[in-house]
Amino acid sequence: MSSDRPTLYARIAGKYCVGEVDPGGKHQWKRWLLSRFAESDNLNTHTVLMHLKVADLLGLPRCHEVVASWQAGDEAAARKELPFDPETQAFAVLHIQPMYVYKAWRREAWVELADWLNRQGLRLVLTGGGSAQELANVHELMGLLRNDTVDVAGKLSFSAVAYLLSKARAYVGPDTVVTHLGAATGTPCVALFGPTNPVKWGPWPHNYDEDRNPYRMRGTQRVNNVVLLQGEDECVPCMEEGCDRRISSLSACLQDLPSAKVIAALNELGVSARCAGANSERVSTPLSL
Repeated sequence: MSSDRPTLYARIAGKYCVGEVDPGGKHQWKRWLLSRFAESDNLNTHTVLMHLKVADLLGLPRCHEVVASWQAGDEAAARKELPFDPETQAFAVLHIQPMYVYKAWRREAWVELADWLNRQGLRLVLTGGGSAQELANVHELMGLLRNDTVDVAGKLSFSAVAYLLSKARAYVGPDTVVTHLGAATGTPCVALFGPTNPVKWGPWPHNYDEDRNPYRMRGTQRVNNVVLLQGEDECVPCMEEGCDRRISSLSACLQDLPSAKVIAALNELGVSARCAGANSERVSTPLSL
């Protein structure tokens, strides 16, 4: 990372230190502290590729894989919360709540999507963090869904969620960390993107090992197991915090995104026909959904 604290930690930790440095004269002091540095690009280079540039400075071989791992205890914890066997029951995971409101999709669309997934023969599991607001939002949505929907929000560790996602037939979520985790497991994923720059922050697809950005700046795209579904307003991606420029405001590009677009993306990933199979072969294509 290019911020002040990691640079100072790197300098303190050893005689030879490397890191990222933002462009501009005010960051010159970091260049003096570091043995070698890579100039940070927060607009046109994916964050994984930026970190790999630091690996290059250390003489380490590049490894493009984003690892989602868990231990036996995590698997046991996840299974304990499920009223079914994840090895035999077909299910989909929905993560409805991003950290910030401006990345959120509307509740009615989640209900429409859930109804379609149920009709494909998939049971639903809702994940989420443990904050009071997030738990309340998940609880409210649970009241609108079929009564066999499972709520594990706030009940699982990050690694236990990784195990859960690895067994799911499909995952849908906003621009948030669990979406990156779902992509890393290889599960067919639909990532809902609005204001955020997909070139920099799109979820790294499973088995993607190219030294170029997985995504372009604009447009809905599929890369391997991920469909990055972008809002279609002319201003997308504005890279702002909601239409009112604050984290508690909504983003029209996401609020206007119809559930039919998400369903079409799931169809593209093979999550249809009562989930006869999911095609996650390696592809990188623009989509018109």
